[in-house]
Amino acid sequence: MGRKKRIWLLGIVVLLIAAGGFFWHQHTVHQQAMTARQEAVRQRRSRQQRAAASSKRRAASNKTAAVKTAAVDPTSTERIPLARCHQARGPVNLPILMYHDIDVGNTLKMPAPQLRKQLNWLKQAGYYELTPAEAYVVLKENKVPQDKIVWITFDDGYRSMYTPGLQIFKETKSRITINEISGAINANWNLTKAMINEMQQAGVDFASHTVSHLELNKLPDARQQSELTDSRKVLEEILGTAPNTIAYPSGRYNADTLRFAAAAGYQLGLTTAPGLANASQGLLSLQRVRINPGLDQQAYLRHVQTGY
Repeated sequence: MGRKKRIWLLGIVVLLIAAGGFFWHQHTVHQQAMTARQEAVRQRRSRQQRAAASSKRRAASNKTAAVKTAAVDPTSTERIPLARCHQARGPVNLPILMYHDIDVGNTLKMPAPQLRKQLNWLKQAGYYELTPAEAYVVLKENKVPQDKIVWITFDDGYRSMYTPGLQIFKETKSRITINEISGAINANWNLTKAMINEMQQAGVDFASHTVSHLELNKLPDARQQSELTDSRKVLEEILGTAPNTIAYPSGRYNADTLRFAAAAGYQLGLTTAPGLANASQGLLSLQRVRINPGLDQQAYLRHVQTGY
């Protein structure tokens, strides 16, 4: 083979090697670019999946928190805002419990150990205890903070509401309403203004039980009106707000009483007629559940559920 031919063949070989190297380089660059794009896609998808998973976790956490908030622990003092009350599935039948003194001696007196047990039974059964304002929303708008609700009332304002009552209410985290006889405030058997203020600050609610605790249906119109209006004014001066509820002494009232109570500004009226309260009775003539001493847990909760 001639010298020129060898040089020519060598050149071809060099060109082929160079071309192969070029194409291999291009292939490598292409593969690296493809790998980089695939990695970028993988990382983007991974970020999207992590973000979606995080969003789901947050949504689940928020849902759990909402459920926990909606069903407030009945042993807690946390209140459910009125704005979060929901429409009841049917007409509400509200147990309004009626107590009087915390003492021993007759059916109007509840021994302190029994009262403590009963208030704890309500907690254990999951009842939410209403304020007078909440009770009005329940009965007026048929809205409830939760399914199991109760309104605990004590008539007259006995000194036992403060001792031992206040300590019991705090221990059991109970929300109760005292129907106060305004003309008896500061009497040796009744609450003082200072006691009322302290109890109000501790979460106790107050309603009116008239000025003199007289049977309203036996009084002339003018006296009925003054018993209702003057009591509300006195309590407003002490509490800073006028009560929305009147409890009729001995449960006695007539058609004029209802008219005068509405004119005085009351939204709710409590009788002593036995049974669960509902709007069909009229908001100013609501039935209550009388609680006597000596009930065991089963009988007590049956009273709360049925009114008898």
